[in-house]
Amino acid sequence: MSLWGAHGFPGAVMWLGAHIGISGGIENSPGTARSIGADVMQIFSKNQRQWRVPEIPPETAQAFRSAVQQHSIQVVAIHAAYLINLGSSEDPLQGKSRAGLVDELRRAEVLGAPYVILHPGAHKGAGIDQGLSTIAEGARFALDATEGSPVRLLLENAAGAGSTMGQSFEELARLYQLIDRPDRIGCCVDTCHAFVSGMDFRTEAGYESFIGRIESTIGLSTVRCFHLNDAQFELGSHRDRHANIGAGHIGKEGFRWLMNDPRMAHAAGILETPISEDPDHPYAAYETDLETLRSLVRPPGGGAPRARPDSTHRR
Repeated sequence: MSLWGAHGFPGAVMWLGAHIGISGGIENSPGTARSIGADVMQIFSKNQRQWRVPEIPPETAQAFRSAVQQHSIQVVAIHAAYLINLGSSEDPLQGKSRAGLVDELRRAEVLGAPYVILHPGAHKGAGIDQGLSTIAEGARFALDATEGSPVRLLLENAAGAGSTMGQSFEELARLYQLIDRPDRIGCCVDTCHAFVSGMDFRTEAGYESFIGRIESTIGLSTVRCFHLNDAQFELGSHRDRHANIGAGHIGKEGFRWLMNDPRMAHAAGILETPISEDPDHPYAAYETDLETLRSLVRPPGGGAPRARPDSTHRR
C-alpha cells in the first residue's frame, strides 16, 4: 500500500483508529469505525460494568467477523472491563477478577480479536512486590485457562494514581518476567498515562529518551498498541484525564515524533479521547483527532516515501 489510505487521507506510519461503542450492536461497530476513517478499533466486548453477561451468540460473532472484513478493519482490540483488578489479594474480588479475565480472553477469541488490553491492577496497600506477584499469578491463571488461544494479553501502563501498578516500564518489565509467557503477553502504551506519570516526550530528545526506555525494559516489539490521548493535566500530575489531540498539555507536536517513527509502525494507534456532545454525531471529535494525527505525518516529498505497514494483527 502507498501512503494514501482508503479514504484519501495521508496515511500515518501506524494504523489509526478509535474506541467504538457497542450499544448499537457489536456487529455494527466495524461499520461505525470505518465511517469515521478508522483503520483499527477498540471495543468493550460486553457491558464493562457487569461481571456476568450472556455469551456472544455464534451468529453475532460471525456477523462481527464479517463486518471487520467488509470494512477493512486491520486490528480489533478488546478493552477488558474496569472491574477487573488482578492486583487485589482480597476475596471475592481476586476470584472474580481472574474469572473475568478468562472470560475476556475467550470472548476476544470468539470475535477474532487478537488483543485484550488490561489495566494491570492496584495492590490496595499490600505493597509493590506483593502487588506485582499477585498480578502475575492472576495473569498466568487466565493464560493457562485459555491455553492454545491466539489472543495476546496487553498490559497497559498506568498513570500512577493511588496504588495502581505499571506506571513505569520498569514495573511492566518485572511483570513480564514474573508472568513468563512472552508468546501471550505484550504492552499497550497510553500516551496520557505516560505523560502524567512523568515521561516527557514532547521534544525530539525527550521522545528518543522515552523510546529508549521502552527498548531497554520491555522491548519495542512487545508494544502492540498505543492509546493516543492528550492530557488534561500537567507532566507528572498522575491525573488520568484525557484530552483531544492538541488540546492538552502534550500538544500536537508531542505526537509528531510518534507519528513519524518507523520503529513503531507495527503498532496500532487507538484514540480514547473525549467524544462530541452532539448525540447525532458523537464521534465527530474522533474524526478531527484522526485528521490531526494524520496531518502530522511528513509528506512523501519531505523525505523517502514510506509504505503503510501490512497488518500482522488480523487473524
